[in-house]
Amino acid sequence: MPEPSNPSTGMTNARETIGISLMGSAETSAALELVRAEMPDAKITDNDCFYKIERELLLEFDMAKLGEILGRPISVHEFLVNMSTYYGRIVINDGILQIHSEILPVRFRD
Repeated sequence: MPEPSNPSTGMTNARETIGISLMGSAETSAALELVRAEMPDAKITDNDCFYKIERELLLEFDMAKLGEILGRPISVHEFLVNMSTYYGRIVINDGILQIHSEILPVRFRD
């Protein structure tokens, strides 16, 4: 069994890495372009038929910006068709898809 990352408590420290896997498509190519431009610290892995995008704390996909790159409007639902997996807390609001590392939303914290 692996050693705990916090020996004083015997627990493993939480990771702040979040990610999304997107199948290859025009929408995914636009998302990759957006990530490279706005989140240069994100790690993008090409796995032939899908891409994995990882980052610390937050990934954000604004459908208006993706639409500009694509040259046509795109809805969150169309974007989600290309998503195969994600890890983190997903929030969809007003045409923006966000994946957060914080599991508990700010509005529920003391």
